[in-house]
Amino acid sequence: MKRPFSRALRGALAAGLAVLVSASVVGTASAAAPECKGRGIPTSKITIQLWTFAEYTSFLTDPVATEEVLRRLSEMGYRNVEPFGDFSDPDLTVEDFAALADKYDLKVPSRHVDVGTPENPADIEQILEDNRLLGTKYFGSGATPIFPEIYTTEAEWVAYAEYLDEVGEAARKAGQTLMVHNHDKEFSTFFGDQRVFDILAANTDPRNVVFQLHTYWTVYGGADPIDVLEEYGRRVQLMHVKDMTAEGYPQGQIEILGEGVLDFPSIFAATHGPLRYYTVEHDPRFGDPTFDPFEAAEKGFDYLDCLTY
Repeated sequence: MKRPFSRALRGALAAGLAVLVSASVVGTASAAAPECKGRGIPTSKITIQLWTFAEYTSFLTDPVATEEVLRRLSEMGYRNVEPFGDFSDPDLTVEDFAALADKYDLKVPSRHVDVGTPENPADIEQILEDNRLLGTKYFGSGATPIFPEIYTTEAEWVAYAEYLDEVGEAARKAGQTLMVHNHDKEFSTFFGDQRVFDILAANTDPRNVVFQLHTYWTVYGGADPIDVLEEYGRRVQLMHVKDMTAEGYPQGQIEILGEGVLDFPSIFAATHGPLRYYTVEHDPRFGDPTFDPFEAAEKGFDYLDCLTY
């Protein structure tokens, strides 16, 4: 069994009760002072997953809304974005998106796009070509096959990993890199003493497949991001930086970055060298008019822009 994940927890108060953790892992959730801007994570390494704006942009099919999002992100200080999907809608093609990103001086270093499974392989050559058009180096599915869960045996997960390794080899030969983005199931599902995450790592070549560790879902699944970083080292090259509420921890709700309980300074300090990209993300609250994705984006950027570790 893996060690408890309290080291990734920030000191916080919830419902008037103190969340007690070891003094060595306590962080702060105080708002960053304006004068610290630009002294934290380099702007060139901060990006944002556009799933944050999935509802606002009709899943990146509304060109007007998507342009507004890119314009405002650029004004906030972002220099990178991470889109999702295959741009198959004729109202917003991959060429259209590339032109909009260029218009607002935004790079697209990483991307979520369905890379398929052994049973239903994707058109990898087309994905690689689209990546070239976008200027994208890192790409991968937004999730392993868990929506719904289609694999129930270790052998099925091994076969999936071997498929990813083949995709990753093709990507490497094209000068690109396949990444695996986790949710909770990769850490909460065990076969013997191995988690799905471990199976994916063990059955892929580090030259072909790297990981985009998702902080919120890692904790939600019962693992400590610090332990994962210490175990897998440089295979974790990117990170989805998503915070969590204290209430219900370790299966709390998604929180504005920097206002939750995850101790990001300690998590980032555990990386084996700086990450390639730190990706802000806050899932949309579909149908909730009180959720403002622009607020989540701006506060997330400002937090990382000021964060030191």
